[in-house]
Amino acid sequence: MEYELDKCYVDRGGSSFPDDEFLRWINIDRSGMRNSPGIRPLKYVHRISEDGLPAYLILVTHDKSSSAALNPWEDIVDLLNAQILYWGDSKVHDSKRLDDFQGNAVLRRIYDYMLEGGREAIPPILHFSKPKVGIVRFNGLCVLDQLDISWFDDGGHPVRNYHARLSVLDCEKVTVAWLHHRAESTDIKNVDRHPDCPGVWKRFKRGQKMPIDIRASEIRPRLSQLPPEGSPDANVLDQLVGLDPWDFEKVIVAMFRQVKEVTHHIDGTRRTADGGFDFVGTFVIQRPLNYEIHFLGEVKRYSRTTAVGPKDVSRLVARLGRKDYGIFVTTSYFTDQAQREVIADAYPVHLISGADLVNMLRYLRIASDSGVRDDWLESVLTTAPPTFTLVPRRAHAG
Repeated sequence: MEYELDKCYVDRGGSSFPDDEFLRWINIDRSGMRNSPGIRPLKYVHRISEDGLPAYLILVTHDKSSSAALNPWEDIVDLLNAQILYWGDSKVHDSKRLDDFQGNAVLRRIYDYMLEGGREAIPPILHFSKPKVGIVRFNGLCVLDQLDISWFDDGGHPVRNYHARLSVLDCEKVTVAWLHHRAESTDIKNVDRHPDCPGVWKRFKRGQKMPIDIRASEIRPRLSQLPPEGSPDANVLDQLVGLDPWDFEKVIVAMFRQVKEVTHHIDGTRRTADGGFDFVGTFVIQRPLNYEIHFLGEVKRYSRTTAVGPKDVSRLVARLGRKDYGIFVTTSYFTDQAQREVIADAYPVHLISGADLVNMLRYLRIASDSGVRDDWLESVLTTAPPTFTLVPRRAHAG
């Protein structure tokens, strides 16, 4: 019994079903595990952890299309960047506060333990998503990188909740035998002395984190670059495609301005004499490096049936200077050949497809199932943003 990255498994809802490959596999007697919607800690049978940490932690993200009532928060599974953004289990409650919810309390204990430099009792985290009822998909072996407190609207009520940032480790398979060995161990020092313990996990406990990297070896198929037709995410894309081309460029520039994790400056270009770019800017790496990375971007407001090909990407690459980074944004998808050229030639270009674009809008709270926020969109389209006239570069000496 093992979980393989990106594979689906039967979830019948309990150990009593012989064909169940989820709770029946991961649960053991005296684990204290409950069939909760999202965060499921499995305890050590012999209570060997003095920090109150679980033997391992199971996180489940329900697809928005089928489980809005169970999980009103929008998790983001981004395997291309080896990252999962996961909301805690706070809900509107008369008396419970942030750490009173079981899942939140577990996440907080794990994060506090890591901040104090603990490694020995750190629990592995397995993340699954539910694409439909009765099925779970394994998204990888994870570790907790960051735990922030944020506000979210739950049925019109503001709720404080944890927002966890997880790194997905470079691990293709996790066996149930290793997980059960951890839970049944009698000494915390022996929890990972099992032949199936992944090497990447042992290295992580020694301080070496190795995130999975699938970008260098895989070309994204068209279906993974676009949301399913008829889905709420597809409706967001349709809304963007329906904009005037100039308004769409303004939306993309305004979206990048909402990114707070990186200090940057970004402007749209003028309609004429723009050098072939739609926006320009800089990312700033703060002190002590104090280094600026210049970027130039292009946007294509295409329908989902019109692909961005290698010629489009090559035009962007040809205009980049030696110190420039390129960003290509589309509401559609990139052909296999366009992606191969970027990967094979190591071009400094980041490709953002339609699905990526919607994920960014959702992460920044600009879009939801009902579409792009009306108030945000109106403010962007009625305010003239600063524009930038691109000055031709001098030829590089030598």
